[in-house]
Amino acid sequence: MKTPKDIQNAEGPINLEEAVGDFERNLIEQALEKCNGIQTRAAEHLGTTRRILRYRMDKLGIRPQRGKHP
Repeated sequence: MKTPKDIQNAEGPINLEEAVGDFERNLIEQALEKCNGIQTRAAEHLGTTRRILRYRMDKLGIRPQRGKHP
């Protein structure tokens, strides 16, 4: 994942779609980790619905975490 520092120091053009995708992927993965893989809680944590979270996970190729429930 590219950080804002990486983008700031980049030479040449920056791919906006890639940078936004990396940022979104990181947020979703962190929310899932914090919520022990429970998608409904992760969606609430991100201020969205489970349906939208699932759509974005599918779009970004993020697989649901199994066996992380307490």
